[in-house]
Amino acid sequence: MADRKDPRNEPGGKLVEEVAIPVVEERVAIDKRIIEGQTVTVTTRPVSSNETVSEQVTKETVSVERVPVNTVVDAIPEIRREGDLTVIPVVEERLVVTKHLVLSEEIHLRKTSETVTDEKTVELRRTEVDIGK
Repeated sequence: MADRKDPRNEPGGKLVEEVAIPVVEERVAIDKRIIEGQTVTVTTRPVSSNETVSEQVTKETVSVERVPVNTVVDAIPEIRREGDLTVIPVVEERLVVTKHLVLSEEIHLRKTSETVTDEKTVELRRTEVDIGK
């Protein structure tokens, strides 16, 4: 847009108009705003699975055997171990003309071991996650 001023004479007889040109300045303004976009859905669900575990276990058993001895002894014998065998003496007093200790029997305890594989089914749980848009 031009502003007209008074015309002036210039040499050569031409009329000259003065024109004012406005100074224009542009400025940038930056602003932020939240824009609703896509929605993300997160769901979890428990999942169970059966797994078989195998482990070696040791079982011990004890067998009891009564062994008659019927031997006269001077003192009560001690409990003794012979390898995997434990011998427990059983003594009784018997009335005779004289008193004697008679080893009437021994209790033999034999310990045996066996290793077997024991399998069990156990339930394992985990959580799985699904993410959808």
